[in-house]
Amino acid sequence: MENIKLNNNGRSKVNNLIFLFDNIVIEMIILFKNIKFFFLYLFSDTFKFLKNNAELKDIFMNKKIFILGNSPSINKYDLTKLNNQNVIMVNRSFKHKDYEIIKPNFHFFVDNKMSNGIWPLTYVDEVFLKNPTCKIFLNADWYHLSNFKHLRNNKQIYWIKFTLISLINDNFKSDFTKIVTAGSSVVDCAITLSIHLGSTDINILGVEGNGIAHLMCNQDSHFNGKDIDYDDHNSLLFANDMIGSARSIRQWHQTAKFLKKRKINIYNLTNEGILDAYRYKDFNQSLLDN
Repeated sequence: MENIKLNNNGRSKVNNLIFLFDNIVIEMIILFKNIKFFFLYLFSDTFKFLKNNAELKDIFMNKKIFILGNSPSINKYDLTKLNNQNVIMVNRSFKHKDYEIIKPNFHFFVDNKMSNGIWPLTYVDEVFLKNPTCKIFLNADWYHLSNFKHLRNNKQIYWIKFTLISLINDNFKSDFTKIVTAGSSVVDCAITLSIHLGSTDINILGVEGNGIAHLMCNQDSHFNGKDIDYDDHNSLLFANDMIGSARSIRQWHQTAKFLKKRKINIYNLTNEGILDAYRYKDFNQSLLDN
């Protein structure tokens, strides 16, 4: 068999073309979503509710924000130290034993598992039960669904309409009264919110970026064990998940580049995993730094 010629980064030209094609596909998706959103925004009241997010603009101006992920590594840290800090938590983190001590300012649910019934809507009630003053962000695509109707007038519920980060152009948007740029994960949404809140010091703890690898090896993927949503996964489904993970990693590096350009500092406080797009900082040191 003829040897495949490799370029300087170790990938074949064919693989480089695949990455380029994938980037172009993502760009087309972003363009379509933006056009659709702004048409509805300008000519209908479909997303009028997003204007409520204006009240959050710059409320944490130049303040430090901690974003807490759900990886197994957070069990190695004393999370009670985050009490009285500005904290954003995500997904099923309300099940953590220290959640009622941390009392995050914001909590995110944007995964479609909530809209399609895999995750019960009662998760919202559980967050409020443990953290009554919390503000919860939900996916704006759910706003007009009938089962979310009772949440529309809740003053502690906010909504986010987001699209992917371009891997070709600098299209980073952080105005939450419109469509925003937020990568492909809930933590990416929290990063963009931090910018809308006015922070220039964003600290991420508990994101390892290797959850799929842990699950494939039958290891814990979250602080409370294996993600039960993957109990029936086979190798083909994991292969599809890895495509999404690869995109997420590329988007981390693009986010780092965009934030550096905007003079926004972002740090990874977790000494485990593969989140090398953001500069590492010791967790305890991050609590001391002004």
